[in-house]
Amino acid sequence: MSNPPVSEKIPPWLLWQRLRRSEIFAGFGDDQRDAFLKAYENDPGLRLRSFKAGEVICRKGEYELDLCFILDGSVELLDQVDDDTHVIAVLETGNLYGELGSIGGLPRSVDITARTDAEIFYVPRYALKYIEINHGAREILARRYRERAVRVTAAGIELFRGVPLSFLDELVPKCEILRYELRGIPLVTQGEPGDALYIVRDGFVQVVREEPDGRRRVLAYLRAGEYFGEMALFETGVRWASVLTAGKCELIKIKGDDFIELSRKYPQIEQSVRRVIERRFEQERTVTPELSDLLERSGQAGVIQADALLVMDLDLCINCDQCVKACESLHGKSRLIRNGIQIGKYLVPSACRHCDDPKCMNSCPTGAIKRRPEGEIYFQYDMCIGCGNCAIACPYDNIAMIDTPTFDQAQARKSRTMNDANFFRPYPLAAHDVGETGLWDRLFGGVRKGALKRKPVALSPAGDSDHIPAAFPIKCDLCDGLPFMGCVHNCPTGAAIRIDPAKLFEETGAITEGSRVRKARGGSD
Repeated sequence: MSNPPVSEKIPPWLLWQRLRRSEIFAGFGDDQRDAFLKAYENDPGLRLRSFKAGEVICRKGEYELDLCFILDGSVELLDQVDDDTHVIAVLETGNLYGELGSIGGLPRSVDITARTDAEIFYVPRYALKYIEINHGAREILARRYRERAVRVTAAGIELFRGVPLSFLDELVPKCEILRYELRGIPLVTQGEPGDALYIVRDGFVQVVREEPDGRRRVLAYLRAGEYFGEMALFETGVRWASVLTAGKCELIKIKGDDFIELSRKYPQIEQSVRRVIERRFEQERTVTPELSDLLERSGQAGVIQADALLVMDLDLCINCDQCVKACESLHGKSRLIRNGIQIGKYLVPSACRHCDDPKCMNSCPTGAIKRRPEGEIYFQYDMCIGCGNCAIACPYDNIAMIDTPTFDQAQARKSRTMNDANFFRPYPLAAHDVGETGLWDRLFGGVRKGALKRKPVALSPAGDSDHIPAAFPIKCDLCDGLPFMGCVHNCPTGAAIRIDPAKLFEETGAITEGSRVRKARGGSD
């Protein structure tokens, strides 16, 4: 993605004049307007950026979780169709984009470029509260989000493959978006009449069947792009199994009568459903009580919801601890604890799982926790204030706060490894000694004997203050910016590997593959 300069802050009254061209802000009262403009003045995340005609604004797959308002100019939404790039839409001044990322936390679904010179106002996901305080704005965003969410989801799943594009115009009005924040919430109950089909748009759900003898069997976890409710609509008339949330998730609900009508009109939909029903019956026969118990425990421990799971193959592990030592050497403190639950021949140690639903990212007040297009979650340290919210929010205790001097020493080791003095520079002036002065000088003033003069370092505006946190958060970030992963690279037997959790249960099909995470080739921002 290009990195255009951030524009100067314009006066709040001028910003408001330009924002009011959007229907989102048209109904704001004076108090709501003043609260929004105060946030604009105090929060660097609410910012204006300028782009030249033809410049790439963002790429498909990037986790840019901002709601973007076009204050001047126009942009093009582009996508690849049969290896050719097509313009899907042109958005003019007063329009907006980014609903899927800012509300749903999902990556960009298309490429976006500036059609003309353009100015775009960014509202980060965490700052949406300043917009949604207005009832009318909240309803407009919800309506736009439903439209985009249904279209993007339906266009990318097997269920609707082969149907004409005009089908989406019929589908959108028949859909409802449902969101859940916690695990264990019943969505449908075994034995009740089936009145709807549900598509998992994001997150996971757990499929559970009660046996005649009272035993409870976990049969599967369904992830984004899969669906449930088809059995009752096409086979049994009642729910074949219960379905519960397996954490934060979002669903698209289609009423049963509407879905059956669409299936009759487009027979390929029913054919796809019938194939899934066959798989469901086969799956029930393969999931033993022992496997069911393992699936239950894996879901509770967050293994299922991981997008990149570090495991140790116990058939190969010789307990040498080289993985832990390598992690500590690179990062100052090991981000890997070699204990956890065992699944078959694999041990799942304590290390960041780059979760499908990252609680750490949602808890960060400055937006310093980000996802790369490859899916890995990392810290943009020049935005970090050291508050520790992420460490508190992580349900698996996989984020630790490390004191700044120790953090700096680890960064210095990485700088030497990469032969790059600017590697992972977290704040306006580097704290470690890589041919420069160190933390002592910034905290207490003056220059220590023998220290070299520091050259100015260009950073993003988020790092333009002199605040130095007393501690920084650390976690496994797949050795972000390094050409290897320390734990995997230093394992002498190949026991340490990163996998999609579906690999642990691939013989049963209880979880389908679908992880978006792989190690990025580039370095830190």
